Amino acid sequence: MILIFNSKKHDKEIRMEEKQNQMMQEYDEISLKELILNIWNERILIIIITVAVFAAAVFYTFVVATPIYKAETELLIKEPTSVETRYGIYTFPSENINDYIQYINSNAVIDRVIKKEGLDQIGERGMSNTSFRDKTSISNEEESNRFAVAFKYSDPDLTYQVNSSLVDTYIKTIRMKYKENAVDQFIYDYEVQLDNLQNSIEREEKIMEDTKELLDSITPIYTLQKLLFSDPEAAAAYAEEFNLNISDISENVMTQEYVNDNYFSIESKYLDTKTNLISMRESLERKQKFYDELLEEKELINQYKNTEEEEKILNGKMDVMRDNILIVSEAYTPINPESPNKLLNLAIGLVLGLMLGVFAGLFKAYWKNS
Repeated sequence: MILIFNSKKHDKEIRMEEKQNQMMQEYDEISLKELILNIWNERILIIIITVAVFAAAVFYTFVVATPIYKAETELLIKEPTSVETRYGIYTFPSENINDYIQYINSNAVIDRVIKKEGLDQIGERGMSNTSFRDKTSISNEEESNRFAVAFKYSDPDLTYQVNSSLVDTYIKTIRMKYKENAVDQFIYDYEVQLDNLQNSIEREEKIMEDTKELLDSITPIYTLQKLLFSDPEAAAAYAEEFNLNISDISENVMTQEYVNDNYFSIESKYLDTKTNLISMRESLERKQKFYDELLEEKELINQYKNTEEEEKILNGKMDVMRDNILIVSEAYTPINPESPNKLLNLAIGLVLGLMLGVFAGLFKAYWKNS
């Protein structure tokens, strides 16, 4: 009996569950049907709103929005380490490539470009340094020496012109910066070397003078007889060394000539000092010549730096950065604007208008029903 009762109860629960599922399905069908009918009934409103929003997108894209053009130049930079020059080896202050790439955003570069291209005369206040940076972008690939410099503006011709000017000014300015830095470094090094070398020459001259004075006081060849009169103590020491009695020495022995080893030892030292002095004076003359050349180069830098005649000294001495930056792909005058993206704006306007139209239609239907 209990089993029969439980079985009937279970069947009843199954039938109730099936009935609930059927009601939910019918309700979903009614809700979906009502939703579609509401949208269809409000199709005029939906179309009007969609067309209005799409028209606004068209108006903004083709009338209001200012087209922005982009010109881009690709460059290649070689990792700076050290450069062998006529005056010695110049070591760059940093081996991080990014330090040299980011120099394009420095005031030294941007201010020159703004002034050169007359950007400070655009508009009422002109283009500021900050505004120029906002229009400039630098992108470089990871683990690569390539980087791109881009400039964006509303005038395609000016965009190309400014981008080309920016890259050209960047290359010239960074070359000039490290040329000047190298010249200043070598000027300082040669000043120290010349001072030390001059002091060394003065010391050697004093040593040579004293050696010469001592050498003049000694004879290279001597006899015991001369030594007895000129230096009795030396003669006595000589006689004692060889167990001689000076009074018994014959005339031949007294007049026999002997080589003075001290003289030739001092003479050798004198000649070595003299040879060393000749070498040091030649080195001083050579370093002084290099130092004078560096001073002349420094004067030329001060004369032509940041002028239109910079090329005169960039193709000369100490252009240590000359071979480190190369232009891989030059910019060209853009034809199509980068922004606004017309197709994207129109697609957004269409989808947004349709969404707003459907929402407005459903809201209107809900308002009527409630």
